[in-house]
Amino acid sequence: MLLITTQSFAIKDPPLLLRACLNSQDSIITISWKPPSDVCSSFTHYSLFASSNGGTFTKIATIPLLMISEYPHKLNNSSTKWQYFIRIFTLCDGLDSLQSTTLDVDVNRPQEIQLDSVSYDLTTQDIVAGWSPNPSVDTKLYKIYNFSSGNGDSIGVTTNTSFTVSPNPAQSFPVVLATLDSCNLSSQLSAPHTPVTLNGFLDSCKRQISLTWDLYRGWDAIDSQVVFVSINNSPFYRYAKVSSSDKYFTYNNLTLGDKLSIFIRSYTEAGDITSSSNQLTFATRKPIVPLDLYLANVTVNNGSIELLFRATSFGDATELVLYRGETPISLDRVFSRLISGPTIDYIYTDPNAASGETRYFYQIEARDRCSSVLASSNISSNILLQSDDLLRHNPYDGWLQGVVSYELQYSSASGSTWNTIEASTDPFKTNVYLDSSGCFRVRAFETPNSIFNPTAISYSNITCLEGLMTSYIVTAVNPSGSNNRFVVVGTGINHSISYYQIYNRWGELLHKSTTSDSWDLTYNGETIPSGRYIYVVTLYGVAGENRTEKGTLNVIK
Repeated sequence: MLLITTQSFAIKDPPLLLRACLNSQDSIITISWKPPSDVCSSFTHYSLFASSNGGTFTKIATIPLLMISEYPHKLNNSSTKWQYFIRIFTLCDGLDSLQSTTLDVDVNRPQEIQLDSVSYDLTTQDIVAGWSPNPSVDTKLYKIYNFSSGNGDSIGVTTNTSFTVSPNPAQSFPVVLATLDSCNLSSQLSAPHTPVTLNGFLDSCKRQISLTWDLYRGWDAIDSQVVFVSINNSPFYRYAKVSSSDKYFTYNNLTLGDKLSIFIRSYTEAGDITSSSNQLTFATRKPIVPLDLYLANVTVNNGSIELLFRATSFGDATELVLYRGETPISLDRVFSRLISGPTIDYIYTDPNAASGETRYFYQIEARDRCSSVLASSNISSNILLQSDDLLRHNPYDGWLQGVVSYELQYSSASGSTWNTIEASTDPFKTNVYLDSSGCFRVRAFETPNSIFNPTAISYSNITCLEGLMTSYIVTAVNPSGSNNRFVVVGTGINHSISYYQIYNRWGELLHKSTTSDSWDLTYNGETIPSGRYIYVVTLYGVAGENRTEKGTLNVIK
């Protein structure tokens, strides 16, 4: 049994010559082989033989150790062609030897191959180069270079057909490839390939993303390019196909609040090889809209229309814009103001509104820095009180809960004190007061609501009614007493254009003035003497009446 085992593991095969590699820098040929097994320990030495330029083989070395697997052969002339074989001594019989096959010096470089593509990995965003296997039989590994300098700086080697050129965050540069054989002979460098590097910026006002990139470099031609989009981490889909020469694209389908990821994929003419650009991600947020933007009140104050508008928060709003119109569906912009600070109550007086002639509708818009409308308020209108065939007014519009009540208020012609003469839940339409003299207005109360407190009060314009024109003219005065002035009073008189004239008995004009002013009984700086004087009063009524009154003014001292 021992003899059988030893026989089966004895030296029975010659050494396997692997390669003879020339180092041109030091003119050394390194011969490599695979040692055989020697279980019976019959090995004594290797004999290495060499032949130059087809000449006779001569022994160049005796190698005493079985595990030695290479030998450096120093040449005098590196251009000499050499062949080698090796013998092993001895076999288990202690006599015989075995000889390897003959091996030439390896001077054949691997075949040049090209990169298929250099592309960004969609998951990791690493830049990865890929290629097909080199068909050369003696391919040991592949070497990858950064070709930015034009010379090639090695960045790694691999036995695979892909290589991570630049890890995330990736840096793009031209990449070239070379194949190395077992003698470290290198093929020619491949053509440089550079992936597409995508750049872009977001314009939230225009709701668009502008993309720019350089074309893929390395292929003979680009067939097409496709923009891929992912919205809110959904799978990428083909959004748009662009031409092979396009380097710009605008994405116009942006909705604020979405997260968009975009990349460009380039295709070869055959379409079977592609390269993806880096991936850009734009995270947007929805606009923060104002809370409870509310046109709280429209009222008449001292003949002008005054507005109060409110919000509990303005969010992203930077500007408030006021619209006005004579119908709620035809509003024109009349005023705007920038929002500054946390103020939530604004009061605006409309300088161009005719509060006694027209009913106006108002609305407030809150706009952001892009002038986009974030929120619109309710539409409200002023109360216009009119007196034609009826004393009537329009309802107040715009309050959240409506009007709880209306009050009709009255004041004498001076308007110093207002008294409520009637109350109703509905607008007033009455002719009861048309024969009265004095002024009227309407006061409306907002129904209490839960958003703003206190609730609002809106006043209408003031409408004054006059009866038939009446007049009272002083006919007796005493310069030294309490009744010491000439005056014209009455109702329905338009004092701004009515006037009077005072003459003495010889017809000389002593004084002339509008009825809005009294006369202090002086002429040329002195009090007139006692006696009888003539007055002529020309009266114009607010309702259009006109008359002249003449009489005697008695001055008594």
